[in-house]
Amino acid sequence: MLIASSLLLILATQTQSPPQDTLPGPSAFADFETIHLANGLKVWYKRLSDDPVVSISLALPFGSDRDPEGKEQLAHFTEHMQFADQPGLSEEEIKREIEERGGVYNASVARDRTFYFVRIGKEHALFAIDWLYRVLAPHAMDPEVVERQREPVALEVRARPRQLFDWIWAYYLNPPGLRLPGFWEREFGIETVASRDYYPFASLNAITSDDLRWFYRTYYVPSRMTLTIVGDIDRAAALEKIEATFASLSARTEPEPPTALHDPGRRRASFFWAYRSNVLYSNRYKFYDLAADEQVMLIFVSRLLSKRLNDQLRFGERKATYGIRVGIVKRGGAAYLGVSGGIRDDEFEYARSVVEREIEALSTGTLPPEEFEADRAAVTKQLRVSNSAAEDLEYWVQAYFYDPRVFRDFPDLAGKFEAYSKDEVEAFVRERFGRERQVLMVVYPHPITQGILATLVIALVWFGVRIARRILTSPVDMTRIRYVARFRMPRPYLWLGALVLLVLFAIGGRLLAYGYAVVADGLLLQRESFLVQWLAYAAMLLLSVLLFVLALSRVPRKLLVFDDRLLIKSLSYRSTALSFADVDELSVRRFSDVWMNKRIWKCVPLTIGLFRPGIYLRRRNGWAYYFDVRDRGELLRVTEEKLARNTERSPSDG
Repeated sequence: MLIASSLLLILATQTQSPPQDTLPGPSAFADFETIHLANGLKVWYKRLSDDPVVSISLALPFGSDRDPEGKEQLAHFTEHMQFADQPGLSEEEIKREIEERGGVYNASVARDRTFYFVRIGKEHALFAIDWLYRVLAPHAMDPEVVERQREPVALEVRARPRQLFDWIWAYYLNPPGLRLPGFWEREFGIETVASRDYYPFASLNAITSDDLRWFYRTYYVPSRMTLTIVGDIDRAAALEKIEATFASLSARTEPEPPTALHDPGRRRASFFWAYRSNVLYSNRYKFYDLAADEQVMLIFVSRLLSKRLNDQLRFGERKATYGIRVGIVKRGGAAYLGVSGGIRDDEFEYARSVVEREIEALSTGTLPPEEFEADRAAVTKQLRVSNSAAEDLEYWVQAYFYDPRVFRDFPDLAGKFEAYSKDEVEAFVRERFGRERQVLMVVYPHPITQGILATLVIALVWFGVRIARRILTSPVDMTRIRYVARFRMPRPYLWLGALVLLVLFAIGGRLLAYGYAVVADGLLLQRESFLVQWLAYAAMLLLSVLLFVLALSRVPRKLLVFDDRLLIKSLSYRSTALSFADVDELSVRRFSDVWMNKRIWKCVPLTIGLFRPGIYLRRRNGWAYYFDVRDRGELLRVTEEKLARNTERSPSDG
């Protein structure tokens, strides 16, 4: 019995194999074949035995960034038209050809790429190649078909005619001329739709059949296409079908390359405070025109960083975040690696130090070799396990390998990951993750409640009004006042004047807001100090109140007659004193005497004088007021009497 038990124990031990350090067999990324057709089109072929699904895709390194101004959505519209009617087939019939065979298809247009794909059972793979070719082949862009496709595109991008508030937003709150440069324009010099007056409804309706044909001829160039076929499909049969279809596309001149990227060569950090539950952290490192091997290295670094950061900040003892995202965003030759996430406020400094420490460890060589080896092995295994099917490999073409000028051959990611040494990674990070390539943004939770903030704003406005009143108000001896006349304006003229005043205030306010935005962007946002930033914002609000009151102080409201002078009171506090000796003319004038005469120059017209004459009061310096009051005769009698008396007292003026 004892011998039998020992044998069973030995057998059980032998059947439990220790964990393997590497997965058996080649990775799915290996053994891609690159084939170039006579027209320049590149084919990537990969045989995946026993995979029941075949993935066939075509990528173009052109997207919505190539839309002409005023014709935005042209790249998107072109993609829709490629699925539209073909000779003898309607759009519904084209769709049914794939769906009845159990396949799925779609296309997408990004800023710098367009991607078409079809996935289908391997028994229908040759048909799918032919089907995708018919989709990508030149279309007539018949005007009737174009009109039918316009509405689906409009629905997808939610295009609609602008209404009142849309126009206010487009031309007042957010006009192109008063927008600060966005991330891509500021950091790479890439003009984006964000700098334009982008109006989807107008641009979609401006696109014609000729525009669609032009976009197809210009950008659907075979030499910039990458056709990828992955699955259990015979090579010879696939190439024969490709020769009969995609090889027949006409070779054409490639489009002009985009404007060269601009590197500002400096670090940028921005800090904000907003009402949120945690700290929003975004740390980006910029890259310019990376070669294929450099992009593969960047992919490895992003996955290595993601693992190490999440191990410490999400799964470690200190749960600082639900998860740190590390990813790569590309736009033509521009790219950035971003580390971002929502982090607990009380753990933010710790989390921030972990991110900085990990990047520094990769660049300075302080990362322990055994940790690097273990993490590299884990990242490589995860890559291989999650990329074993045709659909998985299709993703990499869409996300990274879509430009044939950069990627001639399909990279063996898993093989390269396994081969990277610690020294190679450190050299890359040290060279490419310099401080001058960093764009940091942190949004902290606001330390003041909304109720307290509203109270402070109201108090600041009140304080600003009080300061303005103190500055503008001058002491007046009201015991010597003899007459008060309020300026009267015809109701239509009053409405028009109020409208003009409102427009001037709106324009001035918007320009002031733009000036504040420039100051904040250039000086304040780089200061990681709530006190400094919000004291500056308080000063901006105070200045705005003062300027508003000062502007109202330039609008005359009534005339006060004293024994020795006239006083013109404004809407807000300010008074303009006129000595009687300063009055050059005081007369009754009609519309033609003022509005159609040189008297209108340097004149503040407060009435029209068309049906009822007004009073024309001119100073010796040339400035004048043209106004009306309730009792014109009484005002003139009192004023002329004072003028006469003061003239008698000042014979030198005669």
